[in-house]
Amino acid sequence: MAVIGASSDPTKIGGRPIHHLRDAGFTGAIYPINPHRDEVQGIPALRSLDDVPGEIDLAIVAVPTGAVLDAVTACAGKGVKVAILFSAGFAEMGPDGAALQEQLVQVAGAAGMRLLGPNCIGAASGEIGAIATFAFAVQLPKPEGPLPRVALVSQSGAIGGHSVAAALPRGFQFDPWVTTGNEADIDVADCVAYLAMDDSVSAIAVYMEGCRSGERLKAALDIAFQRRKPVIMLKAGESDVGAAAAASHTASLVGSNQAYDALFHRYNVCRVGSITELVQMSYALAVGRLPAGRRLGILTGSGGGGILAADAASVSGLEVPPLPAAAQERLKAIWSAASVVNPIDTTAQVTNDPALLSSFLDVVLSEGDFDVVLLFLTYIGMRRPWSDNVVESLRKVRAAHPDATVMVSMLGTDDVLRDVRALGMPLFEELGDAVTVTARLGRLAENFTVRPEPEGWSGRTVRRLGPGEARTESSAKRLLSDIGIPVAREVLVTSAEDAARAAEEIGGAVAMKVESPDVLHKSEAGGVVLDVASPDEAAAAYDRITGAVRSAVPDADIHGVLVAEMVTGGVETILGIQNDASLGATVVFGLGGIFVEVLGDVSCRLAPIGVEEAEAMIREVKGFDLLDGARGRPRCDVPALADALSKLSFFAADNPDVLDSIDINPFIVLPEGQGAVAVDALVARRAAAH
Repeated sequence: MAVIGASSDPTKIGGRPIHHLRDAGFTGAIYPINPHRDEVQGIPALRSLDDVPGEIDLAIVAVPTGAVLDAVTACAGKGVKVAILFSAGFAEMGPDGAALQEQLVQVAGAAGMRLLGPNCIGAASGEIGAIATFAFAVQLPKPEGPLPRVALVSQSGAIGGHSVAAALPRGFQFDPWVTTGNEADIDVADCVAYLAMDDSVSAIAVYMEGCRSGERLKAALDIAFQRRKPVIMLKAGESDVGAAAAASHTASLVGSNQAYDALFHRYNVCRVGSITELVQMSYALAVGRLPAGRRLGILTGSGGGGILAADAASVSGLEVPPLPAAAQERLKAIWSAASVVNPIDTTAQVTNDPALLSSFLDVVLSEGDFDVVLLFLTYIGMRRPWSDNVVESLRKVRAAHPDATVMVSMLGTDDVLRDVRALGMPLFEELGDAVTVTARLGRLAENFTVRPEPEGWSGRTVRRLGPGEARTESSAKRLLSDIGIPVAREVLVTSAEDAARAAEEIGGAVAMKVESPDVLHKSEAGGVVLDVASPDEAAAAYDRITGAVRSAVPDADIHGVLVAEMVTGGVETILGIQNDASLGATVVFGLGGIFVEVLGDVSCRLAPIGVEEAEAMIREVKGFDLLDGARGRPRCDVPALADALSKLSFFAADNPDVLDSIDINPFIVLPEGQGAVAVDALVARRAAAH
């Protein structure tokens, strides 16, 4: 390694990497580059990279912004394989900084050299002592003994360093870890893919603000998925304020929050909401293991703790099945005062009888149909002889059940907590945290299943969106009909007389709407009249609509008025496509009206999806009961709804380059066996495709 801008002061940014490398026992050569010093921290200093004998694998660039381009040029000329750029002042600062950053990329790319950063704190691999960072977190005292580990990738240096520091008190470490900063070259997707292929890495924690290439990120997450390697993701930039801050911080393009949720769902990524949760999940995966599923057994010495755990489990989606009757009888024989159904409560006798804990836990693990057993032991880990008995009991149980997944919630002294963690039993002070983490682990385990190709995807006829197509409501509906999505019967008319004839042909009440590519919000322009009951009313409505629209939007190109059947007797839903700038087409489903606009009750997936996946996302919305016959209503034709969602997703996946969005609102789902129908539709093209 070469350190350009090396300092003799180990507290300065240019001095810390050398100090860290030596302290970690790095065995490779270290070359401090400093033309003003003969030696740096006891190592002979060199005036330039040209003075370095032989090849350089990695160069750390710790110089002011104005000197970075010269340093990168020197690295390229020397044949350096990778350069880590600590310096800030590039794309995160605006156009001038972005232009300078692009120069770095061009110089490095021409030489086949990779860049990490700029504006990052570096990377570290403790296994080989390659601590290429100025972060002080690597110097913090570590707990005794070997530490289990999880890999970490962070776009933010500060968040990365904070996470590295926060892991140590929990008795694990983030190693290896990488911070990517502005991602002029190496990005989160590169790092996730690399770590997913590393057999020594069991799980990957990620802090991300945005991605440059959705397709590359998908490919990286797919590698982790195929190798059953959990990814824990803290994705920032959810709010408008957060998104703006992310853009100024790392010059990232932040995609929509819903699109990222859909991405993470597809690749079984566990999304968390805070640094604490990121560290907690990483800790659980470092110390413990993935359970087989979400069936939870609760063993406690506190009735109140059992109730709290059961309540939290219900909210988190865990199952709390009863202990089999024969096992209950065995526990009653051991201690008759115990509650033995599930939660299982030993009462305070667990502090009186040293054999009780191991005896109960052995029965629960042997005969209970549980994927995870959670122990809540209050504060007995803080006082001898209780704490000694807890450790000895858990050792005995671990020897008898080496593959069991056991989570522990308990207060204890440092040595007790260390001994419990060493048994592969993640330990949490807060009972609710233990339940939340258990639920997330269970979902991760269940969702590592083979994803079948969407039904109908192979052998399909690709339908492309043609130039000038679907620019009005009626033409958008023709497109939907062409891809197999049912639409309401309607007629486009250009006179009051034609409107009257159309209303008579359709029969019953009709809806009338202006047809114009220039009027997107028809109601606001006076362009919609509903429940038109007769041909005469239709003629009058035609004149009223065209007059109102000409007044509201004088330059509008009015093609006529749509006369459409009024569809009644179903539930209004919304089907949509949103083409996210970085992740591609997202399929959106929700109930129409207030449920979408006020409650935001929607579910999302990345396109394409099959009918089975479409039905799963339909069932996710909180208002699903309205489709399922709530309060005596007839059940709706959910299969027809799922079929339409799937077909819409196929079309979106085939047109990522030209399609911006599709809104079908309302899409009315009729009673079982009667199908579903699109009543209104809007297709928007990408700006470059107009």
